[in-house]
Amino acid sequence: MLGGKFFKIQGLEPPTIRHLRCGGFTVVEVLIAMTIFSIAILGLAAGTASVMRANQTSYHNSIAANLAQDKLEELKSRTAANITPGNDTQPIDNVTFTRDWTVTADAPVPGVTRIDVTMTWNDYTNHSLTVSSAVKQ
Repeated sequence: MLGGKFFKIQGLEPPTIRHLRCGGFTVVEVLIAMTIFSIAILGLAAGTASVMRANQTSYHNSIAANLAQDKLEELKSRTAANITPGNDTQPIDNVTFTRDWTVTADAPVPGVTRIDVTMTWNDYTNHSLTVSSAVKQ
């Protein structure tokens, strides 16, 4: 028995069945660990998609607010008699922003003209934003 003599010379005891079974992981343990890891990665991927959608919505809200404010400032720079209702569109980053503005005389009080600029757009759902201001007649 050459193996037994080798271990005795080295001062080690020969391996037994118990020693051989204690090392490493079983296939079942590895498969369970891989399953848990896969579920965690899928959860992170879903979270990433949600964050990306929220960022895109915030970006489009900022664009809409800026376009509405820009039109409102343009209309306010005119005299009240020269402000007329209208609409236009602005395509930005494959999304079309529609801008409608209305003019209401003597609102909210007599001698004041209210201007409402409404932005609408559709990225993955319909969105709307309204900005209002008043000018003296």
